[in-house]
Amino acid sequence: MKYSIIKVRVDQVGQHPFHQEMNDTDSSDFLEESLKRTGNKPVYPPVVVPSNDQQVPYMCVGGMKRLESMIQLGQTEAEVILYDISDEKEIKDLIVDLNIHHPKTGLEKMKEFIHFDKKYPPKKGVPGNRYSMIAKELGRSKDWVKDMVILIDFFKGEGDCILEKIFGGELSVAQSFQIKKVVEKYPEKFTSEKSFEKICDPSFDFSRLGYGLTYLSLDDDLDFDLLKSYLSKDINFIEFNEKLKQMGKVEKRIDSHEKNKVFIPIVDDVYTTENSHLIRGNNHEVEFKHPFKREIQCLIGSPPYGNRRLNGDDPETDTGHNMSGQEYGLYLAETYEKYKPFMSKDGSIYVIIDDYRLNNGAHACSLEHFVIEMAKKGFFLVGRYTWVKDNPMPRSYTDKDMVNGFEMIYRFSLDPKIYYSNPDLFIELEKGQNEGFKKGCVNTDGKGNTSRGSSFYQSHLKKLRNTLNQKTCSDIIKGNVANPRDFFIQADEKIHTSQSPMYLTSTLILESTKSGDLVVDIWNGVGNTMDSALLLGRQYVGVELKNDYFQQSCRRADDTENIMRIISHDDLSKAA
Repeated sequence: MKYSIIKVRVDQVGQHPFHQEMNDTDSSDFLEESLKRTGNKPVYPPVVVPSNDQQVPYMCVGGMKRLESMIQLGQTEAEVILYDISDEKEIKDLIVDLNIHHPKTGLEKMKEFIHFDKKYPPKKGVPGNRYSMIAKELGRSKDWVKDMVILIDFFKGEGDCILEKIFGGELSVAQSFQIKKVVEKYPEKFTSEKSFEKICDPSFDFSRLGYGLTYLSLDDDLDFDLLKSYLSKDINFIEFNEKLKQMGKVEKRIDSHEKNKVFIPIVDDVYTTENSHLIRGNNHEVEFKHPFKREIQCLIGSPPYGNRRLNGDDPETDTGHNMSGQEYGLYLAETYEKYKPFMSKDGSIYVIIDDYRLNNGAHACSLEHFVIEMAKKGFFLVGRYTWVKDNPMPRSYTDKDMVNGFEMIYRFSLDPKIYYSNPDLFIELEKGQNEGFKKGCVNTDGKGNTSRGSSFYQSHLKKLRNTLNQKTCSDIIKGNVANPRDFFIQADEKIHTSQSPMYLTSTLILESTKSGDLVVDIWNGVGNTMDSALLLGRQYVGVELKNDYFQQSCRRADDTENIMRIISHDDLSKAA
């Protein structure tokens, strides 16, 4: 990039709009005093580029504060560095590069990040690379960049104050994701920029925010005073609840809930794309309808594990909590029985499940009760697989048992003699029955060539072979549990705490279905089974109770279907 040093009149220099947008350019007393010591001439001259405006032929792209300070000191001429470029992309890059090492506010750092986010847009078929490139520009980690992209997409606009504090180092990434989770759950509480500004205090305990907003409003000053004292840990949980009762907030919420139950009918939300249909509602009660006019070939999913973890906010209403193993086994069997009329005769039900402990410390034996109750309702146990985890959760010091490094997968059918098993489990994609991935993989030269120079088709099944135990592949599925989406790499939203890995759901779908069959998950979560089904060329119906998970799945369905359309278009273009 060529440059020269020239002298110009200060009234011939304007400020480039992008430079103005990116930086705080007010002159300072410190700079003026510094310039006086160097004879009113800055050590580093301002940087300009040519302008199309004849009256103002130059635009400042670096050192505007120095130029403003020179004008304040009465300078009429200035020595500047002129870069002879006119391409706007090059100019924007130059502006960012000239200021890359300058001390910046959180807002300036945020704008800098957004610049690189736009410079390296997502490219289909090259997952993850853009994060590495942005990370290299900023000297940050790839994972940090990925988190920032998610948070900027979510908070940008009314939540800019959150982003400024993240980039300014006042809020941590973990705190920001806690806020994001609450905003998704209570969007009606965040009606303006002031709503976000009130919760920007980094000293707050954001794990308390969701419970506080259940009863209190950010817009009410009295409410916020109480919420603030709770978030700042000036009062504890018991004291907070006592104050809520004194203010009548608890009774008011109960009355409102009861009125809503009486006067507002329950309507199941639905969302449909070309090959997916999502239903928001309780899978035990919801009406099961979809537009695909075909029976369920594979019903797959992982129900909550009783008392093991809290999936919502209230243990009294969470599925399986405060139930004995027998009660929970019956509840699950009744739930699956509801979908029995919609199953194909040779279809399969896969249940990814594990036991839990009762409050007295004994095992609930819910798995055994569940299998017995399923048999009573006309389901036949035809497969029992072990999901072995390479990296199970570490043992707690308070636990008495060894680490549980596996979970069970039960396969049920309506008829033990005719249930379908895909004979092409290991060769389906090699036969070309389904598009989905291009030639090549990360271990090649990028053109589909191996080290020996031959071309091959990189299919979904390459990684599946690695997850199946070589000696007993029909009994054991093995893999990493910490990265549930590493089978198909896409952007993630860190919300759901217990996602089923996609290599696991993909294996089960491939075993029990053909391309074009209908896959259903009545414990949809954030849609990992959905992604597996769509990327493997199946149609999908999901049922999810929690609205934030449902909304994530809707966005994800659109993203995944767009990926499939782009890939299919590329493959058709090559064929033509």
